[in-house]
Amino acid sequence: MQVWAMLRFTPPEAFVPFAEAAKEEPPLGQSTFLQLRQFIYQLSGVWIADNRQYFLKARLARRLRALGLQRFEEYLRYVTGTDAAALREQQEMLNAIVVLESAFFRTPEHFEAIARTIVPELQRSGLPLRLWSAGCAAGEEPYSLAMVLHRYGMLSEQLELWGTDVSTDAITQAQRGRYPAATVRIPAEYEPYVVRYGPELEVIPELRQRVRFGVLNLVNTDAVHQMAPMGVILCRNVLLYFAPDVRRRVVQSLVDALVPGGYLFVGGTETLTGMDARLQLVHFPGALAYRRSEAGL
Repeated sequence: MQVWAMLRFTPPEAFVPFAEAAKEEPPLGQSTFLQLRQFIYQLSGVWIADNRQYFLKARLARRLRALGLQRFEEYLRYVTGTDAAALREQQEMLNAIVVLESAFFRTPEHFEAIARTIVPELQRSGLPLRLWSAGCAAGEEPYSLAMVLHRYGMLSEQLELWGTDVSTDAITQAQRGRYPAATVRIPAEYEPYVVRYGPELEVIPELRQRVRFGVLNLVNTDAVHQMAPMGVILCRNVLLYFAPDVRRRVVQSLVDALVPGGYLFVGGTETLTGMDARLQLVHFPGALAYRRSEAGL
């Protein structure tokens, strides 16, 4: 069964509007909530806390309406089936509850380190020029990286850029490369890389064509291994939402996908200490990364 991971949620205090909306929806009983929570965990490795029950209710109520169902108990039976319709609904369920949080040029020091130090190092060492944004949301991260690489003259034909996410909706938007202009903040030096179309900004075709997007499940170890060999992996502000056992397993599979000497970037509040003995912490100006040891495979 094909399942998905990498759910990202906003802080609990941001869920108050969902709680108000949920009052108008069919009741979600405790037993049904617990079964849905366990099922989502089995699919994705993400654990939904008790204080997020109203958020889950409000989001899944949309799926009830779309399917013409009246009760969450009916939905539970539907989504946990084994036929093709149930498998499609599992993806729709995860799409419904995913909160896509990303922005252009978030932690720009990471992109500077990659463009100015790491890519030249990979070139000198003959390592694969393959960079992967794992959990790319709607594509802001890999497009930001592409802009920085191009500006520094490092976006060669030999370099590959990949972006993957759990959400099929997010990947569709990433492939379009269009974003609401009111919510996008692009540094002045990178404005030539976007074009305005009415209320939207579009990444120029030259860069859109350089990023390969796809849906990928980080819990699926085989799928992660198929991304190898990678010289750089960015998995930022994703791992912290996994249960601890799943987080460790995902980190180990990401390290497997790195070439010896490759780099893994995570979010500023995340740490990989003790996760994998092959990782060594490396300091860059204003940024930290983990480098896979070249000793052993």
